[in-house]
Amino acid sequence: MFILFINLVLAAVYAAYLPSDYANPVVGGLFLAAVINAAYIYKLMRDNKRLKFRLDEEFLRASKAGAVSITDQLTGAYNRRHFDIVFDRIYEESKSRNTGFSLILIDIDHFKRFNDTYGHDTGDAVLKTVVSTIKRNIRKNLDMFFRYGGEEFVIITSDSKAGAVNLARKINGLDYRQVEKITISAGVAFFRNGISKDEIIKIADNNLYKAKEQGRNRVIYDEDN
Repeated sequence: MFILFINLVLAAVYAAYLPSDYANPVVGGLFLAAVINAAYIYKLMRDNKRLKFRLDEEFLRASKAGAVSITDQLTGAYNRRHFDIVFDRIYEESKSRNTGFSLILIDIDHFKRFNDTYGHDTGDAVLKTVVSTIKRNIRKNLDMFFRYGGEEFVIITSDSKAGAVNLARKINGLDYRQVEKITISAGVAFFRNGISKDEIIKIADNNLYKAKEQGRNRVIYDEDN
């Protein structure tokens, strides 16, 4: 902007001398150069402004796309794709630093009944209710919450074993209500050195299955895991 201003001032000065010294090619040349420079600089500024606007738009679109790509469109929880990425990272960090984490696999009890009895819109409302309730009761500095698939969800927590179990019990005891009371079952698994990612998920899944098998609406975990 400052350079453009200087060129405009020079063009005005040369223009003031031009009528009195019309035959002087130097003054004419300087005037023409100042005008051309001013026009060129103005064009560059305009093009840069347009480029910045396009870049800002691209950044905004990319940011929105990024948000959509890691969250479940229906519930707003992180999606399975993001779980896979985060789980891989946390697992490798825990292995290298010998730190711990836990998985809490959660399933909505009798979810099919909500769909069959009240319709899929109510089923969607049940999912949203469960997600919003759980999200209000987890800790941003310790827990991450994901939709694992269908009516299944998973929490990765960096809390201790006892803390993970307490969180699972808290989640199980929350008041979820739509057209009727909703209950959830949970299976918990803990990381330990030597255990694979697949084994952690399998333990959590097996414990969730036991919770379902034992009557639902409960938390199951292995003391020795």
